[in-house]
Amino acid sequence: MSSSQILKLARKLELTAEQERDFLDAMQAGNRSRSALVITPKAPEGYRPPLPTKDTPQEWGHSSILALPSGEAETKPGSLPDYECGYYYPLDLSSVWETAPLAHLPFRPERCLDMCAAPGGKSILAQTRVSPQEHVSNEVNPKRLGILRHNLLRCGFTNLYTQRLRPDQWAELAPGCFDLILADAPCSGQSLLAKGIPNPGCFNSSVTGGNAKRQRGILLAALRCLAPGGFLLYTTCTYAPEENERNVLYLLKRHPDLHTVTVPELEHFRSSLTQEACYRLMPFHGAGAGGFTCLLRKEGGHPLPLSLPDELKAWPIHAMNC
Repeated sequence: MSSSQILKLARKLELTAEQERDFLDAMQAGNRSRSALVITPKAPEGYRPPLPTKDTPQEWGHSSILALPSGEAETKPGSLPDYECGYYYPLDLSSVWETAPLAHLPFRPERCLDMCAAPGGKSILAQTRVSPQEHVSNEVNPKRLGILRHNLLRCGFTNLYTQRLRPDQWAELAPGCFDLILADAPCSGQSLLAKGIPNPGCFNSSVTGGNAKRQRGILLAALRCLAPGGFLLYTTCTYAPEENERNVLYLLKRHPDLHTVTVPELEHFRSSLTQEACYRLMPFHGAGAGGFTCLLRKEGGHPLPLSLPDELKAWPIHAMNC
């Protein structure tokens, strides 16, 4: 990773000179990871983890999600007995920020699909924030599906099913069946560098372009599954505009019945690359390594999703005992 590559990306993002310097410093330092803990249904009432936590920001956090201090923790959250008991689920604070738009849903979702769910963080955040009445967490990779199921089982969420279908299969088998869809799409993962994790090639145009093409396929399939009036939350953990704002503009051009949803609490993070309601978290914002989020809604009033075929609910989650 060279400073010239980082600065080239910074200019594509239309950062100020000061922001460019902060972005370069953050990417080269590789120490901007920051963790959060989602308190799960298995935790005792009033539970606080045996770790130095504080509340997440009121603007985009949640009362059941706690933030850990910046920097490397002396005690890893995953090393404690409470983790094995499923009392909390650790993830990057950026993921919490990415799901903040869910607070603006005007209804409790009847049925949610997490299209690219492993290892489970976005499904757990959706359960915590909006508690869908029915929830399917999908992962096409068998090994990652096993990790996903273990995490959901351990954390005690019981109104979920798991599935391993390709996006095109979902589009064929479940058109109009969901009023909330999460698309945390596979991406070039440029924010890994801000965590100090090597990611060779993540700035190459062939990598970002290839990911953008795959993401568009996932998003188009997701829209076929979305009921009129339903919401699609698109998130990534990368900075490349072609994987973020440009994908949103592509969808809006293809689907005139779609619009982005403004999130007032995130206006400080609003992207300058488009007039649409797209939001960026950068590693110099102090809330993790960074990410992108955009909430879109399909026209149609209050959604009445079609029934989900029983064969798509073949693998229910049953809570594990501690």
